[in-house]
Amino acid sequence: MHCKDKCCEFSIQKIVCSNREKLPVNLQKALNKIAQGEGYLYHEIFNRTISTEGGNYMAVLYEVDIKGKTSEGEKETNIFIKYIISNEHMNIFDISELYFKELFFYRELSEIYTELQIEAGVPLDERYKVVKSYSESSTEAIILQNVAKEGFATFYRMDVMPLKFAELAVQQLAMFHGLSFVTQQKRPEYFERKIKTLKQCLQFNDSFKAFSRRMFNYSVEGLDTELRKKLEQALPELLENYIKYLNGDKTKVKCLCHGDYRINNILMKLTEGDVTEVIPVDYQLLYYGSPITDFIYFIFGATDKEFRRNHLKHLKDMYFETMHNFVKNFEIDIDSVYPRKEFERDYVECFDYGLQVVLFIKPLVFALESDVPDFSKSEIADIKVKLDHRYYDRLQGVVDDMIQYGKL
Repeated sequence: MHCKDKCCEFSIQKIVCSNREKLPVNLQKALNKIAQGEGYLYHEIFNRTISTEGGNYMAVLYEVDIKGKTSEGEKETNIFIKYIISNEHMNIFDISELYFKELFFYRELSEIYTELQIEAGVPLDERYKVVKSYSESSTEAIILQNVAKEGFATFYRMDVMPLKFAELAVQQLAMFHGLSFVTQQKRPEYFERKIKTLKQCLQFNDSFKAFSRRMFNYSVEGLDTELRKKLEQALPELLENYIKYLNGDKTKVKCLCHGDYRINNILMKLTEGDVTEVIPVDYQLLYYGSPITDFIYFIFGATDKEFRRNHLKHLKDMYFETMHNFVKNFEIDIDSVYPRKEFERDYVECFDYGLQVVLFIKPLVFALESDVPDFSKSEIADIKVKLDHRYYDRLQGVVDDMIQYGKL
């Protein structure tokens, strides 16, 4: 599906639906319970499995429509389900932990965030945006409102994002981080017990290092010989620093991080070709770490050299100003939680994380649709990918930036 209006140079993420398949028994029970709670006198359940052609690796995805009659007449409830896949080959993290974290966010933390924003009188349209979830969610299935029925979609994973989308997404990220600082001050006991204890899911074992080196090898094979050798010589330090960033060890200021804030984990709505609203999703990689790494991960994951040259400073300033203004709602001075000088220092210090992200994880994003790896069938250290040609242009631009800023 392609956008034909003002965003015609961008494409909507491809969604492929298969024929109706029988749902797992636990999902059938959960959906029947939802139908009961929605007041259906009788109902039918229509479901489809969907594929994002490389936009998702950790779940079987379902769209479900509950249709029937209530005491007030005909009704339809639209649901999206993320269902856990086999954990057999995931030896660098425990998939059940990912679902536990996302369940924690939707069932508990998002409610805390809503309470805090209501208490502070933050207007509804200025709050952090969250998709409605159902209490029938579990550590096997995250059950959400299917906002695709309301016109939300995602951009294609390999696209350079449009500026308006980037601006709205950066503002939401700033609010997400700001809510962590707010919780630390307004709910200190809860923060110490429930947020500060959230560790990185990844296990930095031999399998992780082997996987990272394999992705690195795919990454550099399209570069010229001299540059490839330079990166190969730098690999031990690159990997060491990458692990430090993922652990949140490179900065003094810490907060709750999203962990996977990328273009196809942010739902967007187009109105006459313009992006008018975004909603972040996918909280499986939550951890307590460095906020600047979420920002850098987002930027370098879906921009090219030209976009960064034209808009990076603007987006960096927008991120900080949004956080500054947002925490004011809670009578918090930004200097007490993240002083501007500290933020700018972190940005400069952690800029090279952008290169590490592109080398070690973005090959998965740029895997050809015909060659998308199946994590449920292969050991993660043995994953193979064939990269779209756009990846090498993107990587070259990142390398150029790192050389320019003295990071390589």
